[in-house]
Amino acid sequence: MPRSAPLLAAGLVCLGLVGCAAGGSKAPATYDLIAPRAFAGSVKKAPWQLAVYEPVAVHTLETNRLMVRPQPDQVSYYKGIAWSDRLPRLVQARMIESFQNSGAVKAVSNTYGQYALASEIRAFQIDVTTGRAAAEVDVFAKLINLSTGKVIATKGFNARVPAKSDAPEDAFAALNQAFTQVVQDITTWIAARRG
Repeated sequence: MPRSAPLLAAGLVCLGLVGCAAGGSKAPATYDLIAPRAFAGSVKKAPWQLAVYEPVAVHTLETNRLMVRPQPDQVSYYKGIAWSDRLPRLVQARMIESFQNSGAVKAVSNTYGQYALASEIRAFQIDVTTGRAAAEVDVFAKLINLSTGKVIATKGFNARVPAKSDAPEDAFAALNQAFTQVVQDITTWIAARRG
């Protein structure tokens, strides 16, 4: 491991970006995910309705806090900043918005469809284990035929985007970029399923 990795992790702690919540009642700075509006090439609309379920996630991601991984086996959080909602619910809402923006399916909602997109958030964090901050987003997706209950396709989607720095605004910008890549890939994958 590069010598800079422990120094960067220590720097995060010293700057108060990770660890326990600060005292006082100051409201955290709140950040949001942005649903992509542009999609490479033309996305051919699938002729069916899609339900997008709320993703499942481990406890460390089932929160509105931004996760940082200073070491491969450690988890911390930025202090004083938060997502605008719990991460799984926020990802679900922006996935639905992305499908609406792309026109990839006939209709999309969080409850009803001929097919359903079930997913698992496996990573959604800033990784500093190499000494350089990078956003990591990893989502495993399953497409389910709701009339039969059978899983008809599965695929993992991931993106790693270097952040300009470990500052919160740079971290969120990199995470949004990584999220955009993953959601665009998922949308194209779903639209390619013709039934």
